[in-house]
Amino acid sequence: MATPLTDLVLNLASIHPVGLEDINGDSSIPRMRPGTISFVVDAFGPRVLQYVQNQSGSAVAMGQLLSKPANTSVSNITAGSTTQATTTGLTAGNHNGSMCYVLDNDDDAGAAPEGEVSIIRNNSATLIDMEMDYPFSVALAVNDDLVMISTWQAADAADGDLAVNVLGVVLGNAGFSDNNFGWIQREGPVLADLVSGAITAGDPVVAGAATIGAFGSDGQELWVGYALATVSADQDADIGPVHLKLWTCAGTGTAP
Repeated sequence: MATPLTDLVLNLASIHPVGLEDINGDSSIPRMRPGTISFVVDAFGPRVLQYVQNQSGSAVAMGQLLSKPANTSVSNITAGSTTQATTTGLTAGNHNGSMCYVLDNDDDAGAAPEGEVSIIRNNSATLIDMEMDYPFSVALAVNDDLVMISTWQAADAADGDLAVNVLGVVLGNAGFSDNNFGWIQREGPVLADLVSGAITAGDPVVAGAATIGAFGSDGQELWVGYALATVSADQDADIGPVHLKLWTCAGTGTAP
């Protein structure tokens, strides 16, 4: 079936250069476009960074591991148009910039706008407003179901997070506050907070509770990178050097 969209991109921008002041920033108003990627190199080597918003519910600290918040399902909206949906129970502003996917068109199964995606311009507790330049081809209607998919939103990582959902390690030396914007690292060498326990140099590492730990028997779909050195189980400071592989992670399939 042909797509009803005229473009697959919206509000195009370019990769952004950053300095140390940017990386150490903690701002309630974004100082650059959220979601921006930057490629940098320093004494540790080349790194890939991303500018995200902290939605953990508390401040995040340097070295902490963040992931994308889980998708939010919106069942049975009470009204809609090509650029708006009415519902209840949302946290105002938490879905700004997220994708809004139409999971189900209640009044005509399979017909438009089912399967279409727009970008959320802003949301209140009851209203989801889409980007005016990227409307659905047909108006949303009562009892349609939506799914909101994170883009540049970030929260504490958890044990068992798939690598494709892990964003990276907080870089700023003072971290950044809840709902504020800051930089995380997605790829390359970095010192990260570690789960207590031994890690062997060269072994894969996986997400823990806002930390990185040994892979144990976890499959490749959970691997977020690899250890650059062996970490002793009795190390007092639970930090260590890892190489993140979140820009090019293995994917969601288990090993064949």
